[in-house]
Amino acid sequence: MEDRLARLEAVQAILLEIGRKSSSCTDISEFLQSVHAALGRIMYAANFFVALSDEEGPPNQVRFVYFVDEVDAAPPADELFEMVAGESPTAAVISSGRPMVMTAAEHVSRRLDNAAFGIGTIAEHWMGCPLLDQDHQVLGAMVIQSYDRRHTFNSEDQALFELLADYVSAALRGLQSVDRLERAVQERTALLAHEVAERRRAEDDIRHANDALAERNAALEHALTSLKDAQGELVRQEKLASLGRLVAGVAHEINTPLGICVTATSHLVEELRLTRADLAAGILDEDGLNQFFDIVDQSLRIMTTNTQRAAALVRSFKQVAVDQSSDDIRSFNLRKYLDEVLLSLQPKLKGKPVTIAIDCDDDINLASFPGAVSQVLTNMVVNSLVHGFEEGQPGRITITGKADGDFVNFDYSDDGVGMDTSTLGQLFDPFYTTKRGTGGSGLGAHILFNLVTGALGGTVKVASAPGMGLHYKLRFPKIKRK
Repeated sequence: MEDRLARLEAVQAILLEIGRKSSSCTDISEFLQSVHAALGRIMYAANFFVALSDEEGPPNQVRFVYFVDEVDAAPPADELFEMVAGESPTAAVISSGRPMVMTAAEHVSRRLDNAAFGIGTIAEHWMGCPLLDQDHQVLGAMVIQSYDRRHTFNSEDQALFELLADYVSAALRGLQSVDRLERAVQERTALLAHEVAERRRAEDDIRHANDALAERNAALEHALTSLKDAQGELVRQEKLASLGRLVAGVAHEINTPLGICVTATSHLVEELRLTRADLAAGILDEDGLNQFFDIVDQSLRIMTTNTQRAAALVRSFKQVAVDQSSDDIRSFNLRKYLDEVLLSLQPKLKGKPVTIAIDCDDDINLASFPGAVSQVLTNMVVNSLVHGFEEGQPGRITITGKADGDFVNFDYSDDGVGMDTSTLGQLFDPFYTTKRGTGGSGLGAHILFNLVTGALGGTVKVASAPGMGLHYKLRFPKIKRK
């Protein structure tokens, strides 16, 4: 009686210990180890294991989360085992949800009927209890067994083992919740760590991409700067070439009146020599003297006319050349200046059946860049002569200038071959020309556009169609402010 009372007190102490351990312990294996140690104080427990079903899998798949055995090796703790009813006493406990006791003789009898029954070593006495959740669903099984005939389990042992299994079930429910929470936290932590790593990797990739992009942008900026410098140099060279062509043309044009003057002077010198000879010989009469005076008068008129023509060309060239090479604003009359520019362009028009008509108000006075106006008109006329009219084709160029408040509407048109939509769309692109290799640089219209929109501060529109000629519409202020 005293032994039984002492055992009951030990059982009570064990149950209290299990309760305290379950509230302080978060590791299932550590908790079951303490249960095993406590169980050994009230009965033979050399061989003890616990199998728990996988939380996310079917209930008949279990892991042996705790396994201590004198004979059989412990199965891997992380490996799942399928419990098929009728193939092992553990499977029978889990599938039925009821306690089970089996002797060696019963085990042998079952194995004779089913050779696969009970894959482990046959125990002399085997006892198992189901572990249940709060809904009385099977969590797994708790098993104790003995390979020694001297150690078997009586009905009191069975009752105590079932009581202990109930307490362990309650404790495992809490531990599994904690374990589940910890695993969820670990999984979430691992996921967050993975996300952080991926984000850092993405940030590194973005940083590398930004660095590469910055390098490419720097290279592009350098290339763009070089291109602009080269383009500016080409534009400057084109302006100088245009000025050079103007010089050559004016020089050729001046050569004619100067040649006439030289011829007239030579003839006058010769007549003067002959008259002096006649006078010295005493044969100069009144008719001869009058004839000499007529020759002098005619020669002087020829020389006056041609020197005035040469002077006008020089004056026009001087003004246009200075304006084209200067970036200064000055006041000038638009109509008079257009006449001067066109006069300087006479060498280019000479021998071509192209007429130019000007309809410009006489009272349009500008304070702007005359060089820009000169360059724009020169480029327009040259483009018409090179691109608008075929060799020997007669044509007409019309220039109109009208005041519109503080602005000037300047229209230029020719009745040449015109151009299609594709060519018109590229008209102002630098280096685009349809006369590559025959004198076209592809910069004339580009310079024209930049001068109108830049130096003159205006706008330019263009219209054309095949066979319909080309029509520029310019609009710019009378007074250009720097």
